[in-house]
Amino acid sequence: MKLFPALLLALLLALLGGIGWQALRAQDGLLVLHWAGQVITLRAEVAALAWLLVTVALLGLVALLRLPFRAVRRYSRRLARERLGNGLLALQQGRPERAEHLLALAARRASIDRVPALLHAIAAARAAGLPGRVQAHREALAKADPLTAALEQSAAWLEEGRAIEALASLDTVAARTSLPPAGLLLRAEALARLGRADEALPLIARLKAERGAQAATLAGVEARLAEAALSDAQEAGTLLIRWKGLPPALRAQPGVLVAFARRAARLHVEAQAAEALAAALEADWNEAVVAAFGELPPFEGDERLARAEGWLAARSTSPGLLLALARLCRHKGLPGKAEAYFHRAIAQGAGAEAWEGLGELLAAAQDARAAIAFANALRVARGEPPQEFPGRGLRERIGDAAAGEERDAFGHPRLPAA
Repeated sequence: MKLFPALLLALLLALLGGIGWQALRAQDGLLVLHWAGQVITLRAEVAALAWLLVTVALLGLVALLRLPFRAVRRYSRRLARERLGNGLLALQQGRPERAEHLLALAARRASIDRVPALLHAIAAARAAGLPGRVQAHREALAKADPLTAALEQSAAWLEEGRAIEALASLDTVAARTSLPPAGLLLRAEALARLGRADEALPLIARLKAERGAQAATLAGVEARLAEAALSDAQEAGTLLIRWKGLPPALRAQPGVLVAFARRAARLHVEAQAAEALAAALEADWNEAVVAAFGELPPFEGDERLARAEGWLAARSTSPGLLLALARLCRHKGLPGKAEAYFHRAIAQGAGAEAWEGLGELLAAAQDARAAIAFANALRVARGEPPQEFPGRGLRERIGDAAAGEERDAFGHPRLPAA
């Protein structure tokens, strides 16, 4: 007990004792004890004082007798904490066998630290390749803390690719008590791996509303799950419902937009995807999104070429836009224009993808230069310089590499990036 509470208790007892003494002194009473033929007569105040002294003596004797046991327990707790600390240090130093031994001893003797010791003992046993010890520690953890044991086992099953078992374990726990944030994340991951990412998204949205400190991390998880939910859609109607159900901030993510476009191309809803990509590009330019815009197959009423050419004045050096324009011209049956755009895209750094597209264009026209284009695609993919392409004079090459003038908000021209 701390000094100030102990002092208050002592003053209170002294006050009660004084009040009791005054009350007893005002009474003229006797206490008569008859024990084994002996008669003992005591005044009331003397008897009360004697009873108090006997009680204090008995309590002191009990405390004295408990002292060795308390000392042993205190030593045991200190030893368990030392073993816990040494076990964690051994695990961090890459000695899992020693760490598992120390942590197992700590868990055997610890009371407050038993669950953390068992958790780290499981990690050490797994690192040491001791499956028998892992199972033994898990059984002990399940008895000490069923919720923590279920979370640990579910995480292990997810690492092993057993999402069905992990989800079943988490659902069993959720039926008894509410899952903590780590449990909700594990459940969302299990659902995503089972092709049910659309069911996992509300869990992440709930976590974002509750835990502002981890908003950035959760936003990344939410974007990944949104991409998976769109990619898993089996019907066009399902895809559009999931897309429209996403928050606007999530629909603006480049990865989510690309996933929507690719799945839309397979489910033949290219028009909706093209409109969504174009609106996103006009709000915030992104090279991956404009590349996906150009990769969409042609559809009825396709006006992407005109819209993309409208962006060219402000984005004349964008390799993604130039590559998209080349593909769109090819879809429209404009091979000469498509070839020019492919060469400009290559000059602006579009890389192997542009060379491959040029090769496909030339091969469709039975042009012998297609072999050179395909060979250059392989060279660029390997990080090697491309072979000089025939039929492109100095004027054309200069035009391909030319960069349009860009001005800032004050009208001053910007220097080209190094």
